This record gives sequence, structure tokens and C-alpha cells, in this order.
Amino acid sequence: MTTESETTSKSIVLGIFPLGLALGGLLAAARALLAGFGHAPGLSEAAVSYRVLAIAERWPEMLAEALIAGVVCSLVLMFASEARPRRASTTAIAFLVTLLAAGAYLTGYPEPLPGIGVAAIGAAVGVTLIAFGLSRIPFTGVVPLVVGLGIGLGLPFAAASHVKNSQEGMPVRRILVDLVATRMAAEAGEKGMDFLEVVSQRPDAPVTTAVLTPIVDLHADTGDKPTLILPPPATVRFVVPADASGARFQAAVDIDLSSIDSLPGGPGGLESLPVTYRVRVDGQVAWETTFEHERVRPPWNVDHMQWRHVEVDGQRGVPVEPGQTVQLETELAGGLDPAAFTKEQLKLGFGGAFLVQDLRQPRRVPTPHAPNVIYVVVDTQRLDRLGCYGYPKDTTPHIDRFAEESIVFEDAYTTSSWTWPSTGSLLTSLPPDAHGVKSNASCTLAQSLTTIAEALQGRGYTTAAFVGNPIVSSTRYFDQGFETFDETRSEFRMSDELMPAALDWLETHAPLRFFLYLHLVDPHTPHRPSPTQMERLGLGPAPENWPEGGLDGIRRPSANDPGTEITPELVQYANDLYDTSVATTDMWFGRLLEKIDELGLDDRTIIVLTSDHGEELLDRGFRGHGHTVFPELVRSPLIFHVPGADPGRRMGVVSNRHVPTTIAALCDVALPGFDRPIDILNETLPDEALFETTKGEWSPQYPRNEQLFGLRSGSHTTQWRYSDLPVEEVPRSDLRYFDDRSDPAARSNVVTVSEAEARAAAERIREIVGSAREQKPTGIAGVGSGGTSTLQQIGYVGKDDDATEDPKPDEPKPEDPRPEEKKR
Repeated sequence: MTTESETTSKSIVLGIFPLGLALGGLLAAARALLAGFGHAPGLSEAAVSYRVLAIAERWPEMLAEALIAGVVCSLVLMFASEARPRRASTTAIAFLVTLLAAGAYLTGYPEPLPGIGVAAIGAAVGVTLIAFGLSRIPFTGVVPLVVGLGIGLGLPFAAASHVKNSQEGMPVRRILVDLVATRMAAEAGEKGMDFLEVVSQRPDAPVTTAVLTPIVDLHADTGDKPTLILPPPATVRFVVPADASGARFQAAVDIDLSSIDSLPGGPGGLESLPVTYRVRVDGQVAWETTFEHERVRPPWNVDHMQWRHVEVDGQRGVPVEPGQTVQLETELAGGLDPAAFTKEQLKLGFGGAFLVQDLRQPRRVPTPHAPNVIYVVVDTQRLDRLGCYGYPKDTTPHIDRFAEESIVFEDAYTTSSWTWPSTGSLLTSLPPDAHGVKSNASCTLAQSLTTIAEALQGRGYTTAAFVGNPIVSSTRYFDQGFETFDETRSEFRMSDELMPAALDWLETHAPLRFFLYLHLVDPHTPHRPSPTQMERLGLGPAPENWPEGGLDGIRRPSANDPGTEITPELVQYANDLYDTSVATTDMWFGRLLEKIDELGLDDRTIIVLTSDHGEELLDRGFRGHGHTVFPELVRSPLIFHVPGADPGRRMGVVSNRHVPTTIAALCDVALPGFDRPIDILNETLPDEALFETTKGEWSPQYPRNEQLFGLRSGSHTTQWRYSDLPVEEVPRSDLRYFDDRSDPAARSNVVTVSEAEARAAAERIREIVGSAREQKPTGIAGVGSGGTSTLQQIGYVGKDDDATEDPKPDEPKPEDPRPEEKKR
């Protein structure tokens, strides 16, 4: 028998919940519309779509709050309307206005609403009028309950599903096979790398690999590409592997500038070389072009000299499927006789040849286990010029305040004293000898490696990089895993040229789960500090003997050149100019923090600040970086800001190559490493850091471009002028040993009294390097003419230097002036 109490309870349920569910659904819709479209009118279509997607991703939590509010509102209306309807409606309006205006502030998702505006009040009034009207009619019973469930749960679920399903997703490029790298590995004798079969080739001009440059023009698609060189006539082929469903063969064709310049000229000579390039799939021609490679004569047509990409139906690449045979062919056109040309005149072929899968990855929103990440690398930033590391000058007020709320590592080191090796480590977590980017002759980040951007992209992160250093480029495959890779081709872009676009990107993608990499270069030459910071820090005029080329123009004395006179005024100005450039980076870092706060991202965003290397500012008589492994070049700032983590300072030695693995741990992704992945925030620090350079100069009297290593272990640092000699036979003059507690600037070499410790450290260096080299990818390309031109323009190599020179420690160095010193 049903009691009166049970009947009353059932009546309350059937009276409150249908209306409450319906109001909750309407309230969720109103809040979604306000959050998605109630912002600045200047937002792009992409920005609006990302906001809508973020709402759809978070609909369960938004709906839960809205449903609770709807039920409470229904309860208020039901009981208040029985006594005083006017008071009930007034209460409901006030309640809904407060909820709509403040509700988003309580949850923070998808982002705070912009105050109590007209739209919010209008939505509140509209929902309240509907609620008040429904409360005056018999909105009770099973049917209204079903209707309420449909409006309150079904409608939001259907809308969210529609939004997510209609999203195109972000493009993800998966490299299945790098044909050039596998061919290089096969040429080097590595087993199992004979992916490419040579069908036919000229006996005097075999199929090979090289870095090919059509023309040195850094503003067009004419840059270096690792290339399959197929001197015509030549044919190679490969079978598409089983895991390559839906893949495409992508490449571009062209001829090297050196070849076209070497064609016979004059009367009866050639003004162009017609070549046919062809791609067959299972014997059928899938793509073909005949290209007239013209002799270069200024003013030349750069467009005609750009790489010609293999395209089918307006899309780059030829579609292929597992088991199909792909054949690449070259032949001379126009009736030309191949025998009339040398192999040097036929340096042409398929550059950037990959087997790829173009996939789509759903975009996600940040969660506590997958927060946003902003990774800031300040190129050429010395540790000792930041206030948070003890510098008395007010160079970095914004970074200093950031450090107070973050985790600061006191003894962090880079993996190298120059950009290419160090940046490779900062993106992969690998030491240079494991990732292989070590010198001008080995400077391409292998596609077989996994970068932190690729790992995060696989977890739904939208990825972007804004890079101011021209050698950190897509040409060198540093763009792996980045959907957006905003780079410079020929010169440094300072923060005022780079950061506005980065901040715009951040605002557009703020609702999404994102990884933003910023490579800032203000402390790097050529220094162009902000006038605001010049005035703030009081940078005076340059001394009379300041070189026209700035810091890069300072010359050492030589037999035919007295060099630049190093006066106290020159040294002071060099340091002041550098400090002002550091302050410029700090200014822009402050604007980044302001934007993060403005967008409400501070509680869901990890921020990391570090450097790729430091800079010598005449500390030891010279300037620049890459030439030594002293503290001014390899000690690095390392600051982690993690939402919810207690700020503080961490003692102990650590390499900043562990940043990617730490980010991976915080974001719950796997990142393959050289050794056991280390999370430096939650584990005991290794208390060991290895660093190196292949551009080393042991002292001004010794040869350049030598392999130098350094190992900081505990409280001591060992430097080694590397050789393949057994450690016990290494001359003592090739070792240095420093006590970092009493001599942090490494001014007093105590190897004479600590030789045994230095040799033990050298053995440890050899052990680490040996393990790393076992994992090094094969087929790593170097620079071509375009890369050499870039290096020369930015001062990394001289006009007369061989940019492809690689140190070979096992070869004799007849120019070495030191005596044959043995262990004493």
C-alpha cells in the first residue's frame, strides 16, 4: 500500500526533475554559446572553432554543474511560487544571473566568461522566463520526465558529439621510410638497410646519396635536401612494406648548382640540360616530368630553379599500398648522349624522398594529467646573467619573479656549447653522440628519432614552434612533430619579430591542449636590443675601437693581423650590450606571462625556461661559442613552473637534455631515450652531466674544429681533448681538472695534482660516448651549399672555412704544435 509520504516524494520528484533537467540543458546551452561566441569580435574562424571544440570536449563537467543549477532553480520555483510568485521569479532571475555570470569563474572551463555583460543577462532572463512559464503549467509526470531527460542529457550529448565528429582533426605526418637515410646506411655497410634496389646505373656514375642544392637563395624553396643521386640513365625500386597502408611516396627533383655550372659553355655548348624524372607504381607511370635545368645567369629566375615536388591530383606524393613496387627513373631528354657527361655534371635526383602516412589526430583539451606545455629555449643565454642565479644587475626582472614561483635547478648543463647538437638534445633527450647532430657534416635530425613534439602530438597536443635561429630549420628536420613550424631561412629573428606571431598563435589555440616551443635569440649576435631596455639599463655609446661587425668583428692577433685591441672599455661595452640583449628577452618573456594570465592558462600550463648554450664575452680572451666547454658556455639556466608544485631550488648536477623526458612524465607520454628516462622533478638528480663540442679549440695555438668533451661529476669537472688513445696513454696536457666548489669559473687547472681522478673521468666519458654511439642513427646528412651560405651569413663559419669539415680524432694532426708528451 502506498503511503502519503511516498506519494508526496514521488510527486516532488516528478515535479522538480523534469523541469530541472530541461532548465539544466537550456542553461548548459546558454553557457556554451556565451563561452564559444561571447568574446572579442576579432577572433578568427579557427579560434572560434577551437573554443566550440573545447566546450564539446568538456560538456560532461559543464552539464553536471548546469543540471545541478537547473534542479535547484526548479526547486526554488516550485516552493516559492506556492507562496509568493513574484518573490519566486525575482529569486530565480537573481539566481540564474549570478550563475551565468559567476558559474564559469567557479569551474574555469572552458574559460572565464567576460563579466556580467548584456549577453549573460539576456540569457539568464530568457532561461528564467521559460522556467517560470513551465512552472505555471502541469510539467509533471513520466512524459515530462522523459522530455526533461532528452533536453537535459540527450541534446547536449548529441550537440557535443556532432561538434567533435565534424572536426577535421590536426594533420600528423608519419615517416615510414627515409629512402635517403636507408641508402646512406646501406652504403656504409650496415646490414638490413638495403631497402632500395638498384635496377640500372652507369658504371662510371653509380647511384649514391648527397646533399643537393639547386641554388643558394635562402628565400625560396631551393635549400639543401638529402638526395638520392641518380645520374641518368638510372633506375631504382623498392617494395612498399606491409605497415604502409594509405601511404604516399613523397619527393622533389632537381639538379645541384655545381652540376649545371659545369656544363660545357660557349659556342656549341649547352644553356640547359633536359632531364626526365619518372615514378612508376607496379610498372605504370604514376608521375613524370621533363625539366629543363637552365644554366645560372644573373638575373636568374629563382622560381625556375626551385625544387619540383612529385604531385598527383594537386596533392604532394604518389599514393601507394603495401606490396606495390615503386620505381624511380631518370633519363636525359632531347636526344642527349649520357656518355658525353661526367658524373659531376649529372648530380641530380630525388631529394627528400620519404614513404609517409598523412594521418589525422583528434585535438584535445588540457587536463591535470595532460597540461599545456610552453618550452622556452633562449639561444646563447649565460646562466650568470640572470638575477635569479645571483647576477646583481637588474637584467631579468620578469624571469626572476617567474623563478620565485617555480623550481630552479642550480647546476644544470647543456649537452654542447653550440646550437645544433644542443637543440637536438633539447628535443629528443639524447646526447649528441646518440642523436648524431654533432657537426656541419652531420647536422640533420634523423627521422627515425622521436622528438618530444611527436610524443605529445600523439596524445592530442596541438604543436607549434617559433624559431629565431636560421640553423634550427625544417631543412634539417628539426620540425618533426610540429604542426606549425615558424622559421627563418637566412638570418636571426629577434623577439620583436617572432613573439607577436607566437602570442597570436597562443591566443587562437588557448582552449586546446597545446605544446608551444619558443627558440629566442636576442642574446645571440648580431645584438639588436630593445631601445626600451637600452634606456632602462643605461647602455652608452660604443667605444671607438668597437668593430663594425659588433662582437663578431673582434679578431685575434695572427701573423698578418694584429687583431682587435682588447681594452677595458671594449670588454665593458661587450658585456653591457649582451646584458641589454638578455633584458630584451626578459621583456618579451614578461609579455608571454601576461598573455598566459590574460587567457586564464596559468593553472593548466607547464612553463620551462632553459638555454642551448652560453657565450664567451672575452672571459678568456675571445668571444662566441662552440670553441670551448668552459662554464660560461655550458652552464645553463633551468627553471620549471608546474601548476600545483611547490617552488624551490634544487641542488645537484643535471643535464638539460632531461627536460623532454620530464615533460613526457608530466604529460603521461612515453619518450624513447638513450638511457633510462629521468624525471628530474621527482627523482634523485643524476649528479653528472656530459657536454661536448666538435668545433673545439683547446687553446689558441692548437688546431680548430677538435672534439672536446667535458664531464661535471659531483663537485669536479674534467675536460678532455678527445682522442682514440687508451686513457692511460693520453698526454696529461690533453686533460684539465677543476674543483667546482673552490673554482666555479674553472680558472685553475689542478690536473697535475689530480691526474688519477681526471683519467678516471676520461674513462667515464669514453663509456658514456661509446654507449651513445651504439644508438646513433645512420644516414645523417650534412650541409650543402645553402647551409654553408647560412652558416657564413650568421658567422658560424668563415668565408674560407670548409663547412663540412668533421673532426677525426683518430687521424694525425701534423699542424699540432705540442710535443709528443706521454703520461708522466
